[in-house]
Amino acid sequence: MAATIDYKHSSAPSLQFLHTIIENSAIPINKTLFAFDWDLTLKVYNRVSQDMFIRGRAESVNVLHHLKQEGGRLVVVTARDPSPLVWETVNIELNTLDFAELFDDGIKGEKKGSIPMTTASDTLMYVGHGIIVAGYEKAEALDVYCKSQGLEIDHLVFVDDFVVNAYNVGAYFGQTEKSGLFKKVTTVWWDPLGLVPHELPSLPNSENSYSDYLAEYRKVFGVG
Repeated sequence: MAATIDYKHSSAPSLQFLHTIIENSAIPINKTLFAFDWDLTLKVYNRVSQDMFIRGRAESVNVLHHLKQEGGRLVVVTARDPSPLVWETVNIELNTLDFAELFDDGIKGEKKGSIPMTTASDTLMYVGHGIIVAGYEKAEALDVYCKSQGLEIDHLVFVDDFVVNAYNVGAYFGQTEKSGLFKKVTTVWWDPLGLVPHELPSLPNSENSYSDYLAEYRKVFGVG
């Protein structure tokens, strides 16, 4: 039996919406993995002001600390191209924002510690200190990561600012052949539209979830 998949859309200014997801789940928080995309999901960078900050600022910071204190496991899974240099860059950014300790899983981030993905023998993901760098194969990366680390996780909560990425994680774990890894997957499209114009002057074209060709993906999340 495949996992129960719950697709959610949020335009909330901070990660406070995670409290509702937790409260409505019968699965305890210490059996939950919270996986966050990095750019525009957790980390926002304003190129004009050159300001880098956690999206949602203090409110989101409090939520992340609460999740960790209650026994939740937190990881960053970024769509940046997988390489040791990219892993190191994300690690530096995480440390700069003073959140490294919340995500540290005790795995060293080294090239020799890279993990082959299952779709192709020459495709690697780089992991360490709660950071997963695997390109756009985020669902498969989380699959391999949990299995390789022997994690006993019943509920995956995945948060991404781009509708396609959020959809793909739900679709991947909704397949019958992926049964047994999680009992439930909650995948959240955290809409970044509200960041404009107060936090960002505009959104990158690559992050525009409102393009016409993405209408079918938005419908899955209840957005026209």
